[in-house]
Formats: sequence, C-alpha cells, structure tokens
Amino acid sequence: MKKVLKSVTSTAVALLLLGAGPAQAEALKLRLSVESTPGSATQHMLASFRDALKAEMGDAVEIEFFDSGTLGDEIVHMQQVRTGQLDVIPIGSDAVQLDSKWAVFDIPFLFADREAVAKVLDGEIGGQLDASFQASAGLKVLGFGEIGFRNISNNVRPIVKPEDLAGVKLRVPGSKTRILAFEMLGAAPINMNIGEVYLALQQGTVDGQENPLGNIRKWSWYEVQKYISISRHVYTPITFVMNLARYEGLSDDQRAAVGRAARAAVLASREYGTENDANLLAEITDLAKGKVAFNDIDVAAFQAAAGPIAVEIGKVAGEEFTASVMAAIQ
Repeated sequence: MKKVLKSVTSTAVALLLLGAGPAQAEALKLRLSVESTPGSATQHMLASFRDALKAEMGDAVEIEFFDSGTLGDEIVHMQQVRTGQLDVIPIGSDAVQLDSKWAVFDIPFLFADREAVAKVLDGEIGGQLDASFQASAGLKVLGFGEIGFRNISNNVRPIVKPEDLAGVKLRVPGSKTRILAFEMLGAAPINMNIGEVYLALQQGTVDGQENPLGNIRKWSWYEVQKYISISRHVYTPITFVMNLARYEGLSDDQRAAVGRAARAAVLASREYGTENDANLLAEITDLAKGKVAFNDIDVAAFQAAAGPIAVEIGKVAGEEFTASVMAAIQ
C-alpha cells in the first residue's frame, strides 16, 4: 500500500511540474527620473531611452518614469541614483560636482563642432570618463547625449567682445569652473537653479544667462531678455548614467539591451540638438515679435581671452587628462 501511495504521489508531482512549464524570468524593473520638462534636452534623452528599451524588451521590463522635477532637482537626482533610489538619470553641467574631470567641458571653445564632440566622447576619452565616474561616483556612464552649444542672453547690451561682459550678472549652473571662466571674462556669475531663472530675469535679480537655444526656447527666457548673442562658447554633454551596482547586477542579455537603448538615446539626443540649432533662431525671433536682438560674437577676441581660462580649468580637470582631450580633438 505504501508503495502504491508513493508512486501516485510521485506521478502527481511530476504532472504538476510539467503543467507549470518553464519558470518565467522576473521582469527588469527600473526607475528613471529627470528634473526637466518635456521638450528639454535631458527629458528628451531619458524618454528616448525609455521608449527604446520598452520597444526591445516589451513585457520583460517595467519602467517607472518621472520628469518635471517630481522627485527634485538635478542635485537631488544625483544623490538618489548613487544611493540606488533611482536607476537611470541624465546629468547636465552638475556632473562636475561628482568628478573633477568633467571640468574640462567648461573650457571655452574646446569643441568647434559636433563631429569633434562625437570623436572625443565616443572614443577613448569617453571610456576614461566612464572609468573615472565608476570609481569616483559609483555610476556607470551609458553614453553621452547633448545639452548643446551654449549662447549668452542678457538685458544690458549685446555681447560682442569679452569686455562687453563686464559687470553683467549672469546666471550659471553650479560648476565652479564655469563660474571661474565668467569671472575671468569680467562678468558677475551667479549660481541659480534653472527653474528660478525666468523670474530672476524678469525681476532683474540677474541680467542674463548662458544656455543652448533649446533651453532658451523651452524656458521662454526670450520673453524677458533683450539680447541673444550667438557665442557657442561651451558645449555641454548629457552624461547618461546608471547606478553601477544595479548595472552590474543585470544579466548579460539585460545589460546588452540597456546598452543598445542607451546608444539609441545618445543618437536621438544629438539629432535633437542639431535640429534645434537649425530651427530655433527663426522660431525664437518669431515668438519674440522683434523684441530680442540677435548678434554674433567676435570669436577671435573671445578665443584669445579663453587661453588663460583653459590653463586654470586644466589644473582642476587634471593637466594630463586635459592634454589628452586636446590631443584627441586635434
């Protein structure tokens, strides 16, 4: 009797296992966030990554997506991704607060065009930056997108030569080397959260700011500015990162899918920046209804003034690393 019961039990267990089929892998769960609103460069890149990853992995990935500062500003986001509260974020100029090598991007007129940027960031220098960020911040760099070439707007005067910046109260992000650069050019830089800039310009707390045309359009700063000087003085990348421990915990297939989605987001981000540069001058001119005057800068005069600035910033970024960046650009 015992033998019969044992046989029946074994058969039942076997049938249950066969009916259950192969175990289903648990879906990859990711939390993504950014401080900016739809249409901004950083939000656009994060959304592109989300969409590319979802298209590839389908139900094998579950994504929580936050934007518009729901979870805080960029500084808060950098803290959250390092502690694992978030998995993936884009970082703008504030990346330098986590790793001094990023100060190199505050050297004026470092890049002549986007081709030079891609050559450097998609090559050996990009790899060095990734390794450095892993060591210094516990973050894996998935790729470099684009905030873009920055321009100067203000309510005092057109900025044509460096001396035109004298005394101009200019909002800048929290990078100490960006502040240093504008101090050396004679301006009065003021660090301020990007969400506070419109009111500060309107009330005269600051005279101007420096950002790509995409941000000038997105944040409607043209409504409270008289002059936009096309300076293209600095190129700011988006450092697109994932919590390193989270990245290393992915399966090989998941890691490959994340890498492909990140690359798609990098290319989408750069294309978005190119389109903005091509179209936004005319769009802002139309929206401003003739109230904003555009001008070009004296590039040679600014490049001459940039020489000493590059030396000082190179000391912060690391002279050897800065030299390697310069060599890669050449």
